[in-house]
Amino acid sequence: MSGDPSDQARSTAVKQLKALGLSTYAARTFVALVSLGEGTAQDVSEVADVPRTRVYDAADELHDRGLVDVKQSSPQRYWAISTETPAVTSNRSTTTV
Repeated sequence: MSGDPSDQARSTAVKQLKALGLSTYAARTFVALVSLGEGTAQDVSEVADVPRTRVYDAADELHDRGLVDVKQSSPQRYWAISTETPAVTSNRSTTTV
């Protein structure tokens, strides 16, 4: 990575996500999806410097942790779930119980 501030921010984000237990590929995939908003495995691969075939595994890992959602289409599309979504879901389930 170069001295570009956005590259440094991505690198820092990846390190922090890895410290939270994500694999390197999952951390890079998540950061790429936050940057892209939504994308295919090919889109993510190009931005994240993750082999396209490994984006699927990384996306599964992120989906299992509730960080990414998947549109079952051809090709599959991925997007990072908003950090506000779990809180909203949690608040709704609490108020309806």
